[in-house]
Amino acid sequence: MFRYVLCLWLLCLGGRAATAQSTPYLPFYSSDTSKVYALAVAHRSAVKAHFVVPKTGNSEYREHYKRIVQDASTEVYNAVRYSALLDPVLDASVQQVFAKVVKANPQLPPLRLVLTKNPEPNARAVGNGTILLHVGLLPTLENESQLAFILCHEIAHIQARHMETTIAERLTALHSREMKREVRRIIQAEYNINSRMKALILGFSLDGTYHQRKHEQQADSLGYELLKRTPYDATQAHRALQLLDQMDAPATQDQLELGQYFSCASFAKTFNTAPAKPQSIFAVKAPEQTVLQTTDTLKSHPDCAKRMRYIRALAQGQVAEGPQVVAPEFAHLRTVSRLEVVQSWFDADCYDHALFDALLLLRHDPQNAYLRSVVQLSLYELRQHLINHRFTEVVSNVSTHNPANFNQLLTTLYGLHSTEYKGLSTCFEQLVPPASAADEYALAARYAAAALAEDPAQTTALQQQYLAQYKSGKFSALLFPTPVSTLKRK
Repeated sequence: MFRYVLCLWLLCLGGRAATAQSTPYLPFYSSDTSKVYALAVAHRSAVKAHFVVPKTGNSEYREHYKRIVQDASTEVYNAVRYSALLDPVLDASVQQVFAKVVKANPQLPPLRLVLTKNPEPNARAVGNGTILLHVGLLPTLENESQLAFILCHEIAHIQARHMETTIAERLTALHSREMKREVRRIIQAEYNINSRMKALILGFSLDGTYHQRKHEQQADSLGYELLKRTPYDATQAHRALQLLDQMDAPATQDQLELGQYFSCASFAKTFNTAPAKPQSIFAVKAPEQTVLQTTDTLKSHPDCAKRMRYIRALAQGQVAEGPQVVAPEFAHLRTVSRLEVVQSWFDADCYDHALFDALLLLRHDPQNAYLRSVVQLSLYELRQHLINHRFTEVVSNVSTHNPANFNQLLTTLYGLHSTEYKGLSTCFEQLVPPASAADEYALAARYAAAALAEDPAQTTALQQQYLAQYKSGKFSALLFPTPVSTLKRK
C-alpha cells in the first residue's frame, strides 16, 4: 500500500514538472516598480559616493568633475530604473554565474551586477562596482564560461580603476595650459578656424580612444586571471572574443519571405525580395571607403583580433575556437533571452526591429504565440505612427550598415500605405492562425488585429476585456492612452 501511494505521489510530481516546463515563456513584466526604483536610487547614490571631487586643480576643473559624476550617476540611475530586468529566469541565471566568479576571487572590491533590457550585445562597468549586462549579449554566447569571461573582463575594469584613470587623464589634458593655448591660437587665427578646431577635437578623441583600447587589453589580461580561479573553463575566453568579433554580422543573411506571412487571397501583394539599389547619374566610379570604414573602428567591439592573439599568448595556445556545443540549460537561456530582446525593441518603440526579429524567430518556432502577438502589435503601432505622421520616429533609415534582409523590410515598410496594414494583419491571421493563448500579450494582439481590421464593436469589447483583466497591464498606456483633454491640470 505504501509503495502504491509513493508511486502515485511521484507521478503527480512528474506531471506537475512537465506542466511547468511546457508553460510558454513570456517576457518579464511587473506593474510594481518600487523594487527597481529602490535599486536605481541605491546605484545612483553609490556612484556619487565613490567619485569624490578632488581637492586639487582649479575651480573650473572641479566643477567639470562634478558634472561628469552627476552625468554618470544619472545615466546609471536611468539604466537601472527604466531597464533593469529582474526576471526570475534570466536574472537568476546570470547572477549565479556572477556569484561564482566573485566567490572565487575574494580579493575583489564590492561588486553588483544588473541585467538590463538593452538589446545591444554589450556590457559595461562603472567605477563604483556596478556592472551592467545587456540582455542582448546572452543570445550570442554559447556557454556559462564565455559569460563568466565577459563578467571577469568588466570586473577587471573596476579593479584596475580604469574609469577613474580615464576621467583624470581626460580632464587633466582638457584643462591643461597647452590645450588652452592651442584653443586661443585657433580662435585668434584669421583663416580655417572651424577646420582647425575640428582637427584638435578629433586628435583629442583619437588619443582617448587609444588609451581606452589599452585599458581593454589590460582588462582582458586581468579578466583572464580572474577566470582561471573560477570553476569555469578558461579556454572559452578566446572563443568569447571570437563571438564578440562577430557581433555586428547579421544573425542570418536569408531574405525575409514576407509573402509567406502577409500575402493571401484577400490581399494579394507582391513583396520585393531585396531593396532596390540607389542609382545616380553622378556616380562615375565605385564609392570609396574611408579609413575608418576599412578598419574595425566602427565595430561594436573593435580590436578583437588583436585581443584574441593576446589571450592565445597568455593561455600558451590552450584556447577554444569555433562553434561550441551548447548545453540544454544554456540553450534554454538563449531562447528566453531572444524573446526578451524582441520585447526590448518593442518597448523602446523600435517596432521595425521588433517585427524583424519576431519574423526571423517565427521561422524556427511558428507556433510561438508570443511572437505572433508581437507581429500584430508591431503592425498596429507602425500604422498608428504612420497616420500620426511620426513614422520616421519608429522606423530606421535604409543604410549600408544594416543587414540586407533588414533593409528589405525597411524598404517594404516605407512603401506601405496606411490602408494596407489591414490586409497585412488579415493575411497574417489566416496564414499564421493565432493559438488559444489567453495571456495579456495575446489579448493585446487580438485588440490590435481588430483595430487594424476596423471592427469597432470588436475593439470596444476587447478593450473592455483587457482593462478589466489587466487594469495596470503592460499595454494599457500604449493601446489606450488617456486623451490629453481629460488629464487633470495640476
